[in-house]
Amino acid sequence: MRLYPRSLRVQLCAWYVALTMICMSALGVFSYLYLRHALASSREQTMQKRENRLLRYVREEPHVKVATPLSESLRRFGLASPDSDLLQVYTPAGVKIYPELNVGLRVAWPASPCQIPCFQVTTLGGHNLRVLQHDVVINGQEVMLTMAGVIDEHYDILRTVRNSYMIFLPLMLTASIVGGLVLGHRALVPVDRMTLAAHSISIHDLTRRLPVPQTGDEIQRLAETWNQVLARLESAVAHLTQFTSDISHDLRTTITVMLSTAQLSLRRERSSEDYQEALKTVVHECESTTSFLDDLLALARIDASQQNVELAAISLSSIIWEVAEHLRPRAWLKSQTLEAQLASDAWILGDPALVRRLSVILIENAIKYTPEHGRIKVSVLRSEEGLKLEVSDNGMGIAAEDLPKIFDRFYRSDASRNRDEGGSGLGLAIAKWIAHTHTASIEVRSGEWSGSTFSVSFPVLETGLDERSVGTSKLKTLFHL
Repeated sequence: MRLYPRSLRVQLCAWYVALTMICMSALGVFSYLYLRHALASSREQTMQKRENRLLRYVREEPHVKVATPLSESLRRFGLASPDSDLLQVYTPAGVKIYPELNVGLRVAWPASPCQIPCFQVTTLGGHNLRVLQHDVVINGQEVMLTMAGVIDEHYDILRTVRNSYMIFLPLMLTASIVGGLVLGHRALVPVDRMTLAAHSISIHDLTRRLPVPQTGDEIQRLAETWNQVLARLESAVAHLTQFTSDISHDLRTTITVMLSTAQLSLRRERSSEDYQEALKTVVHECESTTSFLDDLLALARIDASQQNVELAAISLSSIIWEVAEHLRPRAWLKSQTLEAQLASDAWILGDPALVRRLSVILIENAIKYTPEHGRIKVSVLRSEEGLKLEVSDNGMGIAAEDLPKIFDRFYRSDASRNRDEGGSGLGLAIAKWIAHTHTASIEVRSGEWSGSTFSVSFPVLETGLDERSVGTSKLKTLFHL
């Protein structure tokens, strides 16, 4: 197993080692300080008990019936209770009372009075002493009492604890490094498997999936998410492949039609009517191809965020009326009835060119997929929520399994994939983008061979303008037979 400084294994190991060493160091420092405090506190309590015994002994000495000098009482206490390593008593003026002989060194008195016991640690004769100093009154005499005990064993315990941690920490460091590498390796084994499987996935084979470890952790969710992405990518590539195949067939057919028409026209002399008919065929094919290329260009601009959207107050009914008039000849050629019901004062905030394109796409689709003598109805209705544009027909409709995909790019249902009526699969994707650009929602209601209704809901723009929509009536109907 090769290790790289920036690999996730190394980083996980480093964080694990750092966290472990910080915790162990913190534990060691805490244990050392706590133990030192506990030893000091216990020693102070012991010394305070000794002071109380001393005071009680001098006050209640049972062996002497006559007054005894304080120094003698202290000497007898020392013989009776030899558990103090140092006992010194001075008058406030600094005159020694006990011990009478100059034995040992005097412990310096604190600068401040010790009305309550004062504790300190000092060193005398090479030993560490815990010292209690107290201003007390013994037998009516005010004295300065100093008691001390050797605490070398306390420091020995602290040194033992410290040395144990100093020996243990390097061992813990080594163990944490090894443990971190092992844990990091075990934790990332599923990632290695996913990486190995990902190398075998290419654009030519999107059926493979990443292995999903049944661990219930983030790695499992990551693998499942990537498999969902691969599934969507596989579906998109399949649609794109089908789209490319269909469009290639359409473009080849267009070129074949134009080429064969031109070749037949040039093979021999023909009448002007024949030439006009041939040119009409070429023009029709060119128009279809141009419309398709315009859709591709529009999608390219949308993806590149180059579409310039300029919003302004526009009359939705006026635009729908204009588009309906423009597409009226197409409906007439198929003997269809085109009916428009347009509410007046239907103002929205939008881009006129984009709203016009949206309505052209919806009405053209209705004309395209409605058979001869069919009926198409275009409505602009006002509601409490806003304005709704509806385009309905009684044509071939859309199958239930196709409805969720109808606004996807390059999607064309099987029923419409033919040269005469099939589109490029881009129009409704563009319509959906235009609707979202105008903060509008678009939806479709349809059933196979029961017609379709496309609805676009726009937020209404309250302009307070005079009614300037199409004409003056609130309901306009066009019948084209």
